[in-house]
Amino acid sequence: MSSDAPRYVQIFNTLSRRMESGRYSVDTRLPTESELCDEFNASRFTVREALRRLVEQGMVQRRQGAGSIVISATPQARYVHSLSSLSDLFQFALETDYELLAIERVTLDAKTAAGVGGSAGEKWHRLKGLRRHEKGGKIVCYLHSYVAPRAGKFVRELKRCVGPFYAHLSERSGEEIIDVEQDIFGVPMDGEMARHLDNKAGAVATCALRRYITRKGTLIASYNWHDAENFYYRMKMSRTI
Repeated sequence: MSSDAPRYVQIFNTLSRRMESGRYSVDTRLPTESELCDEFNASRFTVREALRRLVEQGMVQRRQGAGSIVISATPQARYVHSLSSLSDLFQFALETDYELLAIERVTLDAKTAAGVGGSAGEKWHRLKGLRRHEKGGKIVCYLHSYVAPRAGKFVRELKRCVGPFYAHLSERSGEEIIDVEQDIFGVPMDGEMARHLDNKAGAVATCALRRYITRKGTLIASYNWHDAENFYYRMKMSRTI
C-alpha cells in the first residue's frame, strides 16, 4: 500500500485485508467508529469514508443501532440495500447523496395511480432524482417520487431538504406515517432510465416501489430503479413473541 494514498484509502485497504484474512469474519461487527479513529489516529470523517467504501464494495452493511457488520470477505459487484425498520430508510437517506433533477406536475394514468395509491386523473407532483453512495460517486438508483396533491404546497421545500422526503412532508403536513408498503419487481429500462443507470434500453432494472401512508392515504410514493445485475436486497425480520 502506498503511503501517498489518501488516509481513508489506507484504512479501507487495511480493513479489507483483515476481512479477507478472517480476522473480521462474516456476520461479525467491526470496531466502532470511535475505536477505529483511535487505532488509526484519524478523524471520524476519514473513518466514515473508509467504511462507506466497504459498503459500496458489498463487504460491510451499516445497521442502525448495530454498527458495521461484515457481510462478505471479498468485494462484490453489487449494491446491498438492507431494511429492517423505517429508521433504516431514514439512515439510508442521510448516508447517501440525492440529486434532484426535475419537479413536474403530472396527471396520473391508471397504472401509475394503482402503483402510488392515488386515483387516475389526479394531479400529483413528480420529482425525478438520482441517489449516489456519495456526492459525485456511483449512482445507486434513479427515482421518481410522487407527492399527493394535499402536500403539494410543500414540494418546493424539498429542494433544500436534508434527509428523506417522507419525513419532511410528514412533519410539515402534520400527518404521521403509519405504514410503509413496498413492492419489488423487475422491469425493462426505458431510454431515460438506461441513460442514468449507464446501461442499454431494455436491460432489466429492479424497482422498489415504496408508499408512505398516513390515515389520509398515501402521502408520498417513490419508484427506485436499480441496475438488476448490481442490486441485492436484504430484509431482516425478528419475532416479537
